[in-house]
Amino acid sequence: MTDVSQRDNSRDDEKGAITVETPKGPVLIYSQCMPGFFSDLRLDAGLGHFSHYSSIIQKLEVFEKIAAGKDGRVSLGLVDDKVVVAYGVGYYPDSTERWSKLGDLMYEVAAIEVSRHYRSMKIADVMLSEMVNDELFADKILYMNGFSWHWDLDGKGLTMAQYRKMMMNFFKTHGFQENYTNEPNIALREENLFMVRIGPKVSPEDQQRFRNLRFGIVNR
Repeated sequence: MTDVSQRDNSRDDEKGAITVETPKGPVLIYSQCMPGFFSDLRLDAGLGHFSHYSSIIQKLEVFEKIAAGKDGRVSLGLVDDKVVVAYGVGYYPDSTERWSKLGDLMYEVAAIEVSRHYRSMKIADVMLSEMVNDELFADKILYMNGFSWHWDLDGKGLTMAQYRKMMMNFFKTHGFQENYTNEPNIALREENLFMVRIGPKVSPEDQQRFRNLRFGIVNR
């Protein structure tokens, strides 16, 4: 059995996936799943409802809808070619959200989640790395909303402060930086987290527009 500290990540060209070797066997990471990919899959039991925590996405139909949207991204970690043990999703902000005022400049990394049975195996690292290094995002601002009410404190055995620090460190390794904002959902709780990754082709003007919008100022 492969030691977790010595796992090898390799590209599975035949299946268009990255193989992550874990102590529980290989996990195949599909970094961009197309519509129609999800019909024969099922979610691992480590994703779902628990006493103080519920997975953000619990139905395969949600993946289908995201993948079918404009530039929608769905990344899945599969075992046995059919069991979803991890997922990552991204999309443009809804028209009701503050960040939509900057159009397609803003793109949300909406969720990265790994089954309780497969955590601490670097699966989320591979998934997020594949997403952020896509050329599509070179001229965009990626952002994540770290809402504390979604955090699995019991599953990780962490306090709120410890979980926040873990999330911050994880996203920092992929080029994200914490940003302050008065956006109401983020400002609702002091432990909430807002982080961004500014693409190398984002103009200084667009960066300024974003800085202003963080505090509700819209540049026309």
